[in-house]
Amino acid sequence: MSTKSTVKRELERLVIHANDSVKGYEKAAERVQNEDANLALCFREIESNRRERVAALNSRLECIGEEEKDRGSLEGTTHRALISVKDLFTSSQNTDAVVDEAIRGEEKLIDYIQDTFDDVEALDGETTRAIHDLKHCVQGAIDRLRLKIKAA
Repeated sequence: MSTKSTVKRELERLVIHANDSVKGYEKAAERVQNEDANLALCFREIESNRRERVAALNSRLECIGEEEKDRGSLEGTTHRALISVKDLFTSSQNTDAVVDEAIRGEEKLIDYIQDTFDDVEALDGETTRAIHDLKHCVQGAIDRLRLKIKAA
């Protein structure tokens, strides 16, 4: 990653993907609320934490003269719609499937962060910290969700 336009483009993509995870956790919390209020609370806490990380990344975009991004990706929107359709045909009692899907999404996000931002020499220190903070946040969510599965 060497040019300012590449940094801008990839940072925008990261914000969009992180927005997808916020929207995914909102939907997941709604989905499990009636079956498992503690899991719904866990999803809401992760969502809130992720919103903070998105705000930090948007702040970095503003520092390079770009507008903040508040939308998700078409891929994320499509995925959430497919999960909604799948929910119509499956038991609403299966909270493990929701946790598994959340972990899958988090692993995809962490892979994206690692693949895209391994070479961070073109990034300033604050942007690097914001990306590393998001990566740590995502890994923490994965660990927390895996514990939920083990406890179930």
